[in-house]
Parts: sequence; C-alpha cells; structure tokens
Amino acid sequence: MSYGFFFFISLLLTLAVEIPALLFSAKYLLKIKIQTKEILYWGVFVNLFSLPYLWFVFPLFISSHNYILIGEILVVLIETIILLKVLKIDFKNVFILSLIANVVSCLAGLIVLR
Repeated sequence: MSYGFFFFISLLLTLAVEIPALLFSAKYLLKIKIQTKEILYWGVFVNLFSLPYLWFVFPLFISSHNYILIGEILVVLIETIILLKVLKIDFKNVFILSLIANVVSCLAGLIVLR
C-alpha cells in the first residue's frame, strides 16, 4: 500500500479517535464550559492542519530515529497554540487537551497501523 493511502487511513483514524478524546476530556475530565460544536469544529480543523505536517513536512527536516516522538511533540505544541487562540481557554487546559488527544491517537495508530 502507498504512503498516501496510509496517510488517508491515519487521517480517518486520527479524527475518529481525537475528536471523542477532545470532547470527553474537555467536558468530563477538565470540566471546561465549552460548546460541543466548537470542540468538534476546531478539533477537525487542527487535525486537518497538523497531520499533513507530521506526515509530509516534518520528515523533510527530522531524520532521526525518534521521528515519531519529535513529530508528536511538535504536533501537540502546534495544536496547543491554535486551540489556545480559538477556544479562549487557559494554556494548561488547552495543553492537556492536545496532549491527551494526541497520545490516544498515537497509541491507536500504533495498534491499528502496525
């Protein structure tokens, strides 16, 4: 299978895992008062923005055996910055949201795409 096909499957998996993780984390773990549609919209947006960078841009600059770790750290930081600006909640909560969503997504990807 091609790299592009794996990317597409990864994108679908990422959206299927990260959006519920964001919703659950925001509403029940962190108890953030935010509308569900806002989390859905911005969750999809940040993933459509960040995942292509992880798959197609970062590999051009990161040639380390720790690519996944470095890439995921960069994605968490990028998503944190974007969500901080649009959701207007404090940095700590946005960082936790991004971290939880990306850890869950990365683990799901490692399990499913092995």
